[in-house]
Order: sequence, then structure tokens, then C-alpha cells
Amino acid sequence: MSDLELTGAFGDYDRTHLLDTDVISPSGVNLRVLKFSPSDIFYRMCRYEEFDLSEMSMGAHLFMLAKGNSPFVGIPAFPSRVFRHSMVYANANSGIKVPADLNGKKIGIREWGMTAVVWIIGILKEEYGFDIKTVDWFAAKEPRVPIQMPDGCKISLIPSDKNLSDLLETGEIDAALIHQVPQAFLKSPDKVFRLFPDYKNDEIDYYKRTGVHPIMHCVVLRKQINEQYPWLLKNLFDALEESRKKTIESLSDTGALSAMIPFLPAFMDETRSIFGDDYWPYGVKKNIKTLEKLTLYAHEQGLTDRVIQIEELFGKSVLEK
Repeated sequence: MSDLELTGAFGDYDRTHLLDTDVISPSGVNLRVLKFSPSDIFYRMCRYEEFDLSEMSMGAHLFMLAKGNSPFVGIPAFPSRVFRHSMVYANANSGIKVPADLNGKKIGIREWGMTAVVWIIGILKEEYGFDIKTVDWFAAKEPRVPIQMPDGCKISLIPSDKNLSDLLETGEIDAALIHQVPQAFLKSPDKVFRLFPDYKNDEIDYYKRTGVHPIMHCVVLRKQINEQYPWLLKNLFDALEESRKKTIESLSDTGALSAMIPFLPAFMDETRSIFGDDYWPYGVKKNIKTLEKLTLYAHEQGLTDRVIQIEELFGKSVLEK
């Protein structure tokens, strides 16, 4: 009997690279891996279910689950996870000095419901007293899924001929929560600054206090395929997990460095000293604190009409992972 033919889509990551080179293959599956930008994958998957499996925005995954008609079933493998203190920028003339000063300001984002934005808004609210209802929000684009803003919040789309970086530099918005470094910060550091200039140490402190390492993306399989092949979900998880483990082994090899980072061995030593040897875990059990925090933030920000339970996030066959 021939292997099941599937097409998957992922960003260009070291932790999934072995899957698209056929070094690792899910048992019983001939997996064809395509590489696109995550935002492109999410749009094509949410709108058209274009791939059999793919990485997926956790924000979009939560939204679709809450609506009760998600076409996907989740796998607790996390290709992207990033601390987000670094993405808070402010205009030098805004009067913003500390996080609490963000209240009552004009703040730009890429889109409401974007997982990176969900995380940093949640952290600012919980840790620094940020109140999203006091803010005039400005978005660069419509949400990829039709999210309703929480009661009391208002948001406007910026004109198509403008961008968040320019608005931040001119002071038309006071601050921005942007996951990619804005050009204004690079070219005009006297006009735009990071609210957490020592963000690395702020993020380390946050992790040590909370045990939370923010998850951006999981992996999803089309529900129809999962129902047809009930053995498949576990086999996909096992392959993703094997790829993750081999990537960690490669990064830890000090003979010939696997990444173009001159001080990679020292960075790896520091990472292990903070997180332990299993510093990028997959599975539900090792990520329960992070997942519980994300489901709470998603509800507070209007992505879900209730707090999604952890057992709803992933297929039954991989919940014990």
C-alpha cells in the first residue's frame, strides 16, 4: 500500500527543514513541503484551505475554534514562538516614558488579532496596567479573520498610501506595536525609541517569573483528512518532534556551526542556563502555562467569546503529548 500523499506549508525554519529535505518523513506519508511567508500561509489556509496541513497563527486558530466551525484540527508543535517586549515603539514627543503612559494614546498595529499583538497587549495589560479601551487604535490592514473589537474599543484603518513607521516618526500616532523593526527606529533614533530598550533582560525576567514562552504558531491538519485517517495526527506530530530534536542537536554541535552566528556556542550555553536543555518544547504538557495565558488573552481581546479550553486546541490523539 502506497504512502498517503500530503502537501504542507511552513515558513523557512530550521526546525522544519528536515521535513522538506526528506531526511525525516512522517510514517505512512509522502509529505511535500512548500515554503512561504507565514502571513501568506495563514491567508491562503484560512480563506481557501489550500494545503493539507500547515503552520497556523494561534490567534486565527483560536478564533475559528470559538466560532465552532473550524475546518482544522490542531497539532501541538510550535514552529514559531517569540518574546514580544521588543515590539513596543514610541514617538519621542508623545510623552510616553513608561508602559502605563500608553493609556489614552494613539497606537498603531498591523492588524487586530495577530498573535504577536495579542501577546504584547496581554502582557502590557497584566504586567503594567495597560487599558485597551482608553486607546485610539490604528491598523495597517483588516484582520485575516472577521474579529469583532471588544466592547468599548475603537479602531481605524490607516490610509493605503501611509505606513505605521512613517506615522510613528511624524507623531501622527504616539506608539506602535510592530513585530518587525520599523524603518523610523533605524533611521531616526532621536524620534522613535523602544519602550523596553533592555528588552532581552526584560524578557528573561518575564520568563523566569511566569514560565511563559509565548507561542505564535501551531500546526493544523484539515479536519476532513484527520477524520479519514485517524492515525495521521500522531504520525505528523512524531515527525515534527523528531525534526525539532535533531535541530537542537545540530545547534549544539560546536564542531562546525549550523547557523551563521559567530558566538553560537556561547548563546546556546546562555539559552540552556535560562530555559534548560529542552528550551523549545512541543506538546501540551510542557506548554500548559503558555497556552492557558494565550487563551485568556484571546478572550480578553475579543478573538473568542469564551476562554477556549486547552483540550479543544488539539486533536485527541496528541493531547497527551
